[in-house]
Amino acid sequence: MADPLKRRQTILTRLVLVCAAIVFIAPLIVAALTSLKSPAEITRVLSLPTDLWWQNYAAAFDRMGRSFFNSIAITVPAVAFSILIGAVAGYPLAYMRGAGGKAIYFLLLTGMLVPFQIVQIPLFFMIQGLGLYDTVPGMWLVHTAYGIPFCTFFMRNFFASVPRSMYEAAQIEGCGPARYFWKLLLPASTSGLSALAIIQTRAIWNDLLFAITITSSDNARPVTVSIAGYASSLQVEYGPLMAGTLVSILPVMAAFLLFQKAFVRGLLGGAGK
Repeated sequence: MADPLKRRQTILTRLVLVCAAIVFIAPLIVAALTSLKSPAEITRVLSLPTDLWWQNYAAAFDRMGRSFFNSIAITVPAVAFSILIGAVAGYPLAYMRGAGGKAIYFLLLTGMLVPFQIVQIPLFFMIQGLGLYDTVPGMWLVHTAYGIPFCTFFMRNFFASVPRSMYEAAQIEGCGPARYFWKLLLPASTSGLSALAIIQTRAIWNDLLFAITITSSDNARPVTVSIAGYASSLQVEYGPLMAGTLVSILPVMAAFLLFQKAFVRGLLGGAGK
């Protein structure tokens, strides 16, 4: 009796998972179909395109060519800087004891509770005063500063999951705190760093509000601003919009597919170490 019941439960579970997968992948399929349709076929949402309208991709690349590389130039350093600073800040917080360590920790976490809209205008004048308005380094600075609280929170909790016996054994061997951090703790935390890198990459790559606040030209404008330009008050260019959206998500998807195992281990708090 147990085997048929277990088999039915397995089939039901797989059916639910397949249905959930279809629900999640349906928007991507619709976007792919729309990106290959001519303007006359756009309104037939679920139909297949009669002819492959590659002009949509040509139009998308023509408008977002430089902004795509701007997004890469912004995302890679901003992710690296925010994770490095977050790891360095999270290391002592993971080993601090007493009320002082908790006070510093929660003070840093308040940065995660500040909505961007509150600091949007002061941020504009600050970046302009530093001479970094409409520059890629200005975007680095903003994303790094705004990402540090979350990176610190994430890495502090990940470092806290590393057995303290590892630190004590390193001390017995004459390894100081700085050497332990760079030589032992960071290499042992690759899963957490990979998970955080994917989270930060997605957040920075998809940013629009920072981009429209402190950029005004193609010199530093990321791909999200270019894609948003396809929707105006008069019309929406659905074909190029879908084509540009699909192209823009490829780097994030590639990063996730490459590091998905490390991503899962990192979200589990290092259970795979």
